Amino acid sequence: MSLSNSYEDYPFNDNRHEKILWTAIRQKKNKKILALIFEKEGELLIDLKLIPEHGEEVRQYEGVYSGYHMNKLHWNTVRVNNTTLSYDGLIKMIKESDNLTK
Repeated sequence: MSLSNSYEDYPFNDNRHEKILWTAIRQKKNKKILALIFEKEGELLIDLKLIPEHGEEVRQYEGVYSGYHMNKLHWNTVRVNNTTLSYDGLIKMIKESDNLTK
């Protein structure tokens, strides 16, 4: 949240039978989603938008793959606690997603 002028939203949690709780991080200016954070089977995941070439590059890391329920070309999912991607690499992805959604 400190990297962007953004806010938390919970647009997909209306269904009480849903087993996945979603947190959307949205741009304040245009309400575009820059990140989707969710937990699935006890694992914390985050979807981030990247330019396609960078998305291909980071998918070489364990725990990074094409976006879950998202456009597979532009979105990537990171298993936050189970990846070989560095902390700095994750921050770089968050910043890129922020810039692409402004």
